[in-house]
Amino acid sequence: MIKTISLSLVAISLLLVSIVAIAEPPNGEYYPSPHPPSAQPDDLITQTVNIILAQGFSGAIIVVLFGYIWKEGKNNRATQKENFDKFVAISAECSGHMASVSARLENIEREIESTKMEMLRKG
Repeated sequence: MIKTISLSLVAISLLLVSIVAIAEPPNGEYYPSPHPPSAQPDDLITQTVNIILAQGFSGAIIVVLFGYIWKEGKNNRATQKENFDKFVAISAECSGHMASVSARLENIEREIESTKMEMLRKG
């Protein structure tokens, strides 16, 4: 039992050491940079395009997703404006109906008060 546990620990530690050894980046002194430094500084747009092109397939996906999000945002803004205009129209209509209901309730309240006064005078 103890041998099995100790051998397992040794095997796991060797596996972890080999993963760390493989995962280390190469030393810059021995391996030259794949991209030579440019003589003049590029503007922001050129740098961005170079970064996206350097990514390959991932860069293409980023560009497509950017276009999709931009298009959907544009559509959402138009829909939001449309819905807001509908809300304003419905709100104005509700305000008119509420004023009508309020006037009716005031009339009913006056009728109840007058009926109450008549009943008190008779009673």
